[in-house]
Amino acid sequence: MRRRVAVVALCCAGVLVASGRRASAAEDQVLMTPPPAGAPVPPATGPGATPVSPLPSAVAAATNAPAPAPAPAAKKQPAGWIPGSGFVLQSEDAAFKLRIGLQAAYKFEPVYQAGSWQERNTFFVLRPSISGNFFKEWIHFWTSFEFAANPPYLLDSYVEIFPYKEFGLRIGQQFTPFDRHEYLGPQEILMPEWAPVSEYFWTGRDKGVTAMGALFESKLEYWAGLYSGTPLRQFNALPGNYVVEGRVTWSPLGSVASVEFPYIVTEGPTPLRISFTMQGYYGKVQSAIENFNPSTFSFQSMPSGETRKQGAGGADMWIYNEWFAFYMEGMVRQTEPPMGAKYTSGGLWMQASGPLIAKTMDLAARFNYLNPSTDLANDNFYSIEGQLAYYFMHTPNLVLKLRYGYGHQDAVDMAQQGAVTLVLATPGRIQLFTIQLNLMF
Repeated sequence: MRRRVAVVALCCAGVLVASGRRASAAEDQVLMTPPPAGAPVPPATGPGATPVSPLPSAVAAATNAPAPAPAPAAKKQPAGWIPGSGFVLQSEDAAFKLRIGLQAAYKFEPVYQAGSWQERNTFFVLRPSISGNFFKEWIHFWTSFEFAANPPYLLDSYVEIFPYKEFGLRIGQQFTPFDRHEYLGPQEILMPEWAPVSEYFWTGRDKGVTAMGALFESKLEYWAGLYSGTPLRQFNALPGNYVVEGRVTWSPLGSVASVEFPYIVTEGPTPLRISFTMQGYYGKVQSAIENFNPSTFSFQSMPSGETRKQGAGGADMWIYNEWFAFYMEGMVRQTEPPMGAKYTSGGLWMQASGPLIAKTMDLAARFNYLNPSTDLANDNFYSIEGQLAYYFMHTPNLVLKLRYGYGHQDAVDMAQQGAVTLVLATPGRIQLFTIQLNLMF
């Protein structure tokens, strides 16, 4: 259920989350190898079809001349920097390819909360990766790691089988397709990090299989996946755990860009595009307790007996052209915690941006609103942020982002909060100033 290098930014809401909630912001998307264009279209035949020119062999037979030798297949550059691919090693027919990449985001981000300056993190992401294809150009692989964490860990590792753009499979540890914004890599999103509301509802990374494809000239895209309900750093799946997800995107004017700032990266005028998404998931996940076994010198995961059930749905709308881009998304989720009553969460976020200097600089703003539980009072979160970004190469490869963010978390009664998760663990206001440099190759 999904597809997808890092830059610089000034954050507000996103870092607000990173400052006071679970550290899932580092567990986000990666750049994907695009699927092939599909099977070639046969030449037209029948009434009204343009006559096909005679083949060279037929001409040779009619004139008793020897048929010319077939043209040799075009050879691929064996190694080096290839535009659109990065640093690669590959065979002459491109059936085997190895790509070495990096997504990195270096930042200076003072955070002011609860009347004092907070600790800072100098990395948003730091993700080396190896990817490519083997045997066929449509059999892809991807493995990446997250080094902006202690200890470092495996982020993604999967294989894609994608012979046609209409249908393909991704198998392994991967980013789940709920939702479209979270599906993008750190180099492809507009702001320094993902939106706090989107992070709150996202199912993260999991191990399983995703079926996906594009139909009707890529105007309709779909993702459907079944996953083991296994946390990112847990490699053995517990019996009974599962998560099922689905997403459908309809773009009536044609396929949309793979970045949230298309007016920067599009060659020539950026065409008008509008796109809509419907998505949802349901899962039952029992948490695990990790114990160290000194006999085998390994960690073993044991069932905790605490099972959480969650179901969510959402929709988004994205519209852009040469002068602006606007994205809006709303989500709702019902959670049945292992202890406590069911509760329903709802959230909405939106962002708008436009170029100040064509293909070089843009200005952006984002707003987030979340109600963690419709049954609680004084638990709402909201944030607003503004950003100025400079694209050195007119691409996502090297970007500097400057951002100011302001957020506020209501103070809920702790006796009533129960199992409800808030965006910020510490109530009150938070401000942050971000200078972030994103580098991707």
